[in-house]
Amino acid sequence: MKIFLQLIRLKQWIKNLIIFAPIIFALQLFNNIQLRKSFLAFIAFSFVTVFVYIINDIKDKKKDSLHEIKKLRPIASGEINPLTAVIIGSLFAILGFVLSFFLGLPSFLIILIYFVLNILYTFILKNFVILDVFIISLGFCLRVLLGAAVIKVNLSHWMLLTTFAGSLIIGFGKRRHELDLLGVNAENHRNILAEYNKNILDIMIVISTSITAMSYTLYTINQDIINKFGTAGLIITVPFILYGLFRYLLLIYCKGKGGSPEELIINDPGIIISGILWFIVILLQIYFKDVFNFNFNIIQ
Repeated sequence: MKIFLQLIRLKQWIKNLIIFAPIIFALQLFNNIQLRKSFLAFIAFSFVTVFVYIINDIKDKKKDSLHEIKKLRPIASGEINPLTAVIIGSLFAILGFVLSFFLGLPSFLIILIYFVLNILYTFILKNFVILDVFIISLGFCLRVLLGAAVIKVNLSHWMLLTTFAGSLIIGFGKRRHELDLLGVNAENHRNILAEYNKNILDIMIVISTSITAMSYTLYTINQDIINKFGTAGLIITVPFILYGLFRYLLLIYCKGKGGSPEELIINDPGIIISGILWFIVILLQIYFKDVFNFNFNIIQ
């Protein structure tokens, strides 16, 4: 069972939780019908990603064997035969696409675009510097778009920009971690690493962090958003986002982490606590502000 869970990359499904962001900010979190649709979209998307991860693991089997951590993956270690893995992945993908079709054509198309884009990434696009990380970020944007499409709400451009910039931090952080971990063997593991160096990655991470912080802040003070939620209090959630960003940077630069963002999300106390507090304050501000009188209208 442990090998099976490693094969389908269950921990990677954590990244798909961003699918629920639109339902939270659409004030539909406690709408059982909409919540059920979002959950099914999460399952459908996660199932399709299983096939994508398996194809990527098969394609990179030899290179993963050179990686200190990735060499332990079921395919790279030889614990699961590639043909068996493809059969398992195909079953997951079929179930995911069938489920997405019943969720509506927009949901099906978004998942299909993600699928095609990531297959192209596995065989071609990962070899183009900067574009490789942009494709990763686009994948997160498609997750958010799916969350909005399945419940039929419009997606704020600020949310989309925040998602894109935030995932750039993850992407460039992973590249920097690979350079740190593999050293002179980095290029043998991933050809594109020959095009990067730590200095340029540091600049890209700083720029991405700045855009993420600024775009989220602008989202909280946007007048349309204030009118929608009936409160200007979302601004008080900014410190939690900043803490999460700074904590992530500290883990990259001071702790030598960043290769597995999903591991940090579920294992780092600082990120976990800031995420929980952010979620609680969001709920109080946009769902229970009248009940608990937590309407901090600090912007006139």
